[in-house]
Amino acid sequence: MRSVDRRSEGRGSAEPQLNRDAAAAAGAPLLIVATTPGAAAVLLAEEAGPARASILCLEGGSSEDQAAFARAAAEAAGRGCPADGAPRPLPTERLVDALLRELYAVRPARVLTLDPHAGREGSPAGRREADLVLAVLDAVEEYQRDTGRPVFTDCRVIDAEAWPAPASRPRYPAPLHWAVRGTDGRLSAYLPVPGGVARWTEEPDGRWSGPELLDVPGLLPGLTVVQGPDGYTKLIGLRRTRPASGEWNIEVVCALQYQSGRPLGPWHAQPNPHRAEPLRGRYLGYPSAACDADGTLHVFVRNDGHGVNTCHQRADGAWSGWTHLAGAKTADENVALPVPDGTVEMYARLRDRPGTVRWHRGGPGGKWAEDRRGAPVYAAPGSLAAAPEGAALRFRYAETGEPCEWRWGAQGPVSLNAPRIAGRVVGAAGVPVGGWSCTVLAAVDEQGCCAIGTYVDNSPESGVWWSPTGRRTLVPPAVVRDRTGRVIIATLDPAGRLSVARQMPGQALDFGPWDCVAGPADGG
Repeated sequence: MRSVDRRSEGRGSAEPQLNRDAAAAAGAPLLIVATTPGAAAVLLAEEAGPARASILCLEGGSSEDQAAFARAAAEAAGRGCPADGAPRPLPTERLVDALLRELYAVRPARVLTLDPHAGREGSPAGRREADLVLAVLDAVEEYQRDTGRPVFTDCRVIDAEAWPAPASRPRYPAPLHWAVRGTDGRLSAYLPVPGGVARWTEEPDGRWSGPELLDVPGLLPGLTVVQGPDGYTKLIGLRRTRPASGEWNIEVVCALQYQSGRPLGPWHAQPNPHRAEPLRGRYLGYPSAACDADGTLHVFVRNDGHGVNTCHQRADGAWSGWTHLAGAKTADENVALPVPDGTVEMYARLRDRPGTVRWHRGGPGGKWAEDRRGAPVYAAPGSLAAAPEGAALRFRYAETGEPCEWRWGAQGPVSLNAPRIAGRVVGAAGVPVGGWSCTVLAAVDEQGCCAIGTYVDNSPESGVWWSPTGRRTLVPPAVVRDRTGRVIIATLDPAGRLSVARQMPGQALDFGPWDCVAGPADGG
């Protein structure tokens, strides 16, 4: 452990509930770490608030950078996300120590930073960006281990050519199905942080405990959560290796949760498909996964050549090697979907033109085959989502942004009649509403708030009814049924706390008050 100046620790104090609620309303501290004020301006401009932003930059930047930051700061303050001044400089040496000092001073619930995979072409600017972000991840890992406070970290890829203004997208997509019901009927929630997983667990009396930090050194801040037919939960991610010399690489890792709240099983490391070429291996896409009817887990990744590689784990725990699925070039966005014939299919957005490509098998144990006709799915970037509860894909139509659903085998998609949303749509089927069995949907609207929709199971074309909640969330909401069959909506509020709303008894889709579970903003 490094010896650093840990300001404002106060680890033994507990704030009064009134102060904690006020902190949540105002938004917990946000730390933005970027190379230049111009890059920081892009991240700040996209922050909806409420939050209190502190900005760190490696370089002073040009006058244009500084002007862009000033404009972004003024606009962010109007949205309830004030910056605490001009960007503060970071040293070029002992960067992790400097970042640790800032983490102890700011005590952020969240960190926004850049792409750890920058510098692929070897440019000095790209290498500086990559080195900065790796230092951020190392510092956050160490801070979390010492304090037990998860710090939700979002690495963003900036598109300087976006119109009408520069924009960013996440390097690691937020998990969708991150709240699950275990074999004992209790619910658990899993969200990624650098070097670990934050876990909340429903106790037998219905209250929640957590967040508990599950330490996984080197885990990058993304997570795929999959539940198999046996009811056990599989956590899949990418872990950064730390070789004694040479370029760092990443590996695909998977762990199994048997019982709610109990320790995870050991993490299995699946070597990178590009393990002989570490520089290529660093650009592996984020894994998607699904289980087929016999319990086999299938994992898919976009490789460095924008093709697809897959491996699988049998129900007895044995892993295969990687298989390259030759075919179309794909974007960094794919989903795995269990389908009615008991197999798993994989769908990916095409890289160079609108559309979706599909890989499928001719029954259990069959060989993978590409269907270039894919599915009638033309998804906007960042919107493609599997709906395993109904063998469907949900997405926003590329040209209009309209949320749609395509069911397996259908001739075309149907509209979900949703308000304007900013991300992906998730759902849970089999929810009792008004004497009908319904699918309940959740998404993030353009104001960053959770919106809830519902339709009769398997019949979105008959009408989808949406209601805003006004509840801000930092990640896509999760939707899960509890042991009674009622639905629960889970979000992460602006203070970094798990917030849960439970369907009330009765015929209607009415929810009780939001229950906020202790989190990073609650002291300790």
